[in-house]
This record gives sequence, C-alpha cells and structure tokens, in this order.
Amino acid sequence: MRGSQIGEFAIVLPLVFFLLYGIFWFGRAFETYETLTRAAREAARMATAPTCATCGNTFYSNAALRSSAVDPILRAASLDPADLTDANFVVTHNVLMNPATSPLGTTNPVGDIGTAVAISYPLKLPFYAFNCCPVQVTRMNLGIIITTQVQMREEH
Repeated sequence: MRGSQIGEFAIVLPLVFFLLYGIFWFGRAFETYETLTRAAREAARMATAPTCATCGNTFYSNAALRSSAVDPILRAASLDPADLTDANFVVTHNVLMNPATSPLGTTNPVGDIGTAVAISYPLKLPFYAFNCCPVQVTRMNLGIIITTQVQMREEH
C-alpha cells in the first residue's frame, strides 16, 4: 500500500491536465467566436451605410471595412489580422433578408434588403507532444476554423 498514492497521482495528473487544457482552449475558441461576431457586426453596420449622399451613395470597399472595423477589433482581442485573408472575409450587398412566405408555402420575393458579412478565422491551438526515446518536446500547431455570419438591413 505504500506508494500507491503516488502511482494514482501519476495516473490522474495527466487526465486532469488535459481536462484543464481543454477547458482553457474551449474558452479561447468561444472568445474568438464572439470577437469575430462583433467584428462582422461592425463591418455589416459600416457596409450598410453609403459613404456619402453627394458622392453617389457608393458602399465602402472590403479593404476599408477591414482596416476600419474588423482589424482593430481583432487586435484588441489579441488575434492576428494577417490570419484573416480576403477569401475569408466576404461582404455581400443586396441580400434578401427574411423573405415573406405566402400561406401556401411559396416564397414571396418581398422582404428587406440588407448586407451580409461572413468571416472565417483559423484559430491555432498549440499542442506539445512528449517523446520518451530520445527525450524531446515537439510543438504541433493544431487548429480549427471558426466561422460567423451577420446580416444587417440596409437603411435607405
């Protein structure tokens, strides 16, 4: 019986460590999702407003939306804006939002027109692997893609 507590501790400690590691990274992933949703909401809000009435009511470009609305929010959350590529930041204007449905179930094309912003961000999860023979620690970058989409009605 002597020493059994150390053996049990050696078995339970890695399990507790991985449980805490998973809780931490789940929290980080959830925070990243909320940050991306906020950034998409701010970009959609900016994208629905025309630049100026005397300039022909043109919309902001994707580069202007990223530099003014999205990148500062990502930096504030300690996320790298360089990881967000142009292919992962999609702004779509004149989207039919909440289309009305007739009683017979056919779609009526009457509804609000809006802007949709979709963001996909690769979240990197650092993971360390331990090898015993020879003793070494290697870092593996695992990751998941976090995606969010926001729609906002255009004001005319």
